[in-house]
Amino acid sequence: MSNQPLSFATLKHADNRKRQLIEFATVGPLKEDFEHQRQLFYELAEPGGEHEEQSLLEWFLYDWVDDYGEGVIDHFVDSHDDLSEADETMLLEWMASVNSVFEIKAVKKGQISLHDLDSEEVFSVALLSEITDLPFKKGQFIAARLLPLGDTFIFAGAQYLMPDRKAALEVLAMRQSLEDWESSEELLQVQQEQRQAFIELFGSDEVSMDAKQIPSMIGRFQRYILLERKDAETGKTAAELYQEECGDEMSLPEIPPLPQELAEAGEVTILCDEFDGIVILPDYQKFKQVFASLDVDAEIPDWQDLLWDYIEDPSIPIVAFERVAETHPEQVEKMMRLLLEDETFSIEHLYAALLHYKQPVDGIEDMEDEELLWDLFDSGEATKADTIEPNTNGKPLSNVIDFSSKSSSAKKP
Repeated sequence: MSNQPLSFATLKHADNRKRQLIEFATVGPLKEDFEHQRQLFYELAEPGGEHEEQSLLEWFLYDWVDDYGEGVIDHFVDSHDDLSEADETMLLEWMASVNSVFEIKAVKKGQISLHDLDSEEVFSVALLSEITDLPFKKGQFIAARLLPLGDTFIFAGAQYLMPDRKAALEVLAMRQSLEDWESSEELLQVQQEQRQAFIELFGSDEVSMDAKQIPSMIGRFQRYILLERKDAETGKTAAELYQEECGDEMSLPEIPPLPQELAEAGEVTILCDEFDGIVILPDYQKFKQVFASLDVDAEIPDWQDLLWDYIEDPSIPIVAFERVAETHPEQVEKMMRLLLEDETFSIEHLYAALLHYKQPVDGIEDMEDEELLWDLFDSGEATKADTIEPNTNGKPLSNVIDFSSKSSSAKKP
């Protein structure tokens, strides 16, 4: 690509479009999707600070897709009929962002040159801020996401300064490993291993308890899978293998305190699913009983409220319904017909119905239209939605997070 400089007006316009994209995703039409992904991200992990929030936002803006394969930019373009052809082209090109680790090869007024440690390509990046206001120097290493803009690139959001090449290569290796998992069957294999370990420890892939016991239960599982369970091939624990490979003793992540709402939920069930991972479901035993009861109105008077909670709450994954549909398909169909007051409802459209209420699509108000669309796409069997990662709220988009004064074991951005 050429090094043709971009005007300040062009850079400012692109920056404004990024801000509009953030507002659209975080406080606009996709707010519920963003909050749901954010909740999933932090469900079993302590929020680590502003840089993780920003990384989460970037991921949501440029990598997340809904159940129809559309991302934030798709939704933004579709809902803005007033976009110029140039703006629409620019936004759609941002869907091909470059998220990698780079070495700074040159620093000039208004731009820096970055060498991608993965692809070996060199990218010219235009800067909106004065170079004197930024801590960039030749030879430094940064992790960042780049967006194409004309014949050059701009930063999508935060830039993470690495302390040295070793730390940069560690971050790159981690990213490549995650990408390889997502593009192969290895991730599924890891999830299946996790489920098998859960069953070994607790005797089932489903455990019910008082909500206040969740931290101790998760901690027990964490110790088992990392410190006690031995690998079938090596005969060593994950902690032992880690120490051999990294030379350091593994320290267990701290279990965060439960949100107050969850702590007061009473009985909950923890599922360890081979696709969805660890899932926490409130009143799940009562939910299952709805479909096994011979006299549901007498035994569970509030069954309709309970089912609507499971249908509409986006934080309750579809796997909850999938499990009961596998064991009680006729009862699921019967209870859904009663609940929806629709005698024609078919179990074949369960997935479409759940998506209709959990993730409503603009322009599709009638569930029959959703079912028709589902039939057209078809599918013989419902596929699980990919669970992914999240990011921030209106903070400056071109900010640098400096890890260069920290050890090379800094968290992955």
